[in-house]
Amino acid sequence: MLRALFLNGCVLVTLTFLLSLTYPFRNVPDRWQRPLRLMLFSVMGIVLMYFPAELLPGVHLDLRAVPVLLVTLEVGLLHGLGAAVIILSVRFLQGGTGVLPGVLALLTVTVTAGLARRYQAIQIRDLVTSRGLWALLLCLPYPLTLLLLPNGQSALLRLGGPLLLFNAAGLLVCASILIQRQQSLWILEQLTHQAERDALTGLANRRRFDLDLQRLGRQDALLLIDIDHFKRVNDTFGHAVGDEVLREVARCLESQGRARDTTYRYGGEEFAVILREIQPAHLRRVADRFRTAVGQCSMPPLNGQRITVSVGVAHAHVPFPIEDADRALYAAKKAGRNCVQLAPNEHRQLTRTPERSQ
Repeated sequence: MLRALFLNGCVLVTLTFLLSLTYPFRNVPDRWQRPLRLMLFSVMGIVLMYFPAELLPGVHLDLRAVPVLLVTLEVGLLHGLGAAVIILSVRFLQGGTGVLPGVLALLTVTVTAGLARRYQAIQIRDLVTSRGLWALLLCLPYPLTLLLLPNGQSALLRLGGPLLLFNAAGLLVCASILIQRQQSLWILEQLTHQAERDALTGLANRRRFDLDLQRLGRQDALLLIDIDHFKRVNDTFGHAVGDEVLREVARCLESQGRARDTTYRYGGEEFAVILREIQPAHLRRVADRFRTAVGQCSMPPLNGQRITVSVGVAHAHVPFPIEDADRALYAAKKAGRNCVQLAPNEHRQLTRTPERSQ
């Protein structure tokens, strides 16, 4: 009997590890995340019923309660009951004298977990931090239903303890697997975020820019923005002030973008902006808004001097947007700076300010 329960536990741990690899689900809309997870936990419970410890003909002992407890603690009581109903429907088809105790056992632990989650805020991570106490408490009702079997008292005395311990141990091990997976994903996300951020300005860096550039849509556009006469700022006021100017320009540029747009520090005093889903007819006006915003930013360390930028613009439907935007930026510099130049195969329009360029 114990050997069969041990095999059932091995199947449970293996399936939990495989399920943890789906965290987070890739390319699945958020609204489908919970239903999909419910189905996976339900399938896990069904598979466990095919590796049972058979107490009597038609009376099966297994760890099907563990995936139901996990989905209840992770998502909520309704989803836990949904998983329980799916699993119990298969148990009904198997038949036998153990159907009624099995139904009551699974529904009891599901409701217990749901109440603990709602009123005690118990989550999966609490199973590990409580040193197994909550795991034992949640699984406690499960072996009590052995009393409903013929010779139930004898079965409870003989198997109640091992069944409770196996379920609690399985719940702890599976919870640890899921927690470790979630922590690993969180650490990976943090490291990725750090690797794709410019340390000085906090903007996305060149690495992130190169990745996003590969996913440009045909309705997107690219701005390359260069600070005019930035070397003069460093030479006159020092590099510390130059860093302050870079941070302030980054803030001004990012404030002009929409939620779906991304601003990057392209390198040195050069920035880039990817504009998502923008009509070519609006490019000049939008690019000029970025240029004007920088020109109006206050730069206290510069003793009243203003910073201007030159902007090169290219729409993503052209074959080589970054090359075209770079040529447009060079044309803006050549035209006297503090202006916007569209790529030659765009509108061939030039925007200048009446202010004297720096």
